[in-house]
This record gives sequence, structure tokens and C-alpha cells, in this order.
Amino acid sequence: MRYYLITTHQRPKFYRASGSVVEVELSYVDKKEIRTLNANGELSIQTIEGCRGNDLLSDKGGTWMICNMDDAIATLEKAAVYPFESKEAARQHAKQLEIASFKYLLVP
Repeated sequence: MRYYLITTHQRPKFYRASGSVVEVELSYVDKKEIRTLNANGELSIQTIEGCRGNDLLSDKGGTWMICNMDDAIATLEKAAVYPFESKEAARQHAKQLEIASFKYLLVP
């Protein structure tokens, strides 16, 4: 698991390693369908809907409501935004930079 540091704004922005904040244009979706098989091989479809007024996360579970994960990560890298290897590493870095207000974005 990887973690990005994001702002707490209604429409969050991303923190760079330097502590600067950048707004990155990404393609979000309103709904995501997650398909999984149970032990009997039966297909289950779970629909996740985004939060109202927040392009970034779903209401439940913190699912990143991004259209294409690989494209989003590549776009963030072009903007010099990189994930931390752990939540603790992200927290420690934010503490070192004296960032008082932030949230985590978990990326599998």
C-alpha cells in the first residue's frame, strides 16, 4: 500500500515532497463497479458511488474514484507528486515539514 498526502479541502490538492501544494487535473468517475467471485465461483458486483462535492473519494471505504489508476499515478509523477511507502512515513514527513492539516489517500 502507498499513501499520498492531500489537503483537507472539499476538492483536495496533493502535497509534493517539498511540502508545496499542487492541484493536478485527473479524470474521476461518479461510480465504480467492483467485480469479485465468491468461493462458489459466483460473480458479485458492488457499486461504489462518489461523495457529493468530492471528486476524490467514495462515501464508504475511501475508494479513490479515479477513472484509470495507472494514468492517474503517471500524471501525479509528472507533477512531482509521489506516494509514501507507508502511512507512518507520510505522517513523519508531514510532521518534519510542519504541515498541520492533511489527509491520507491510500493507493493499493
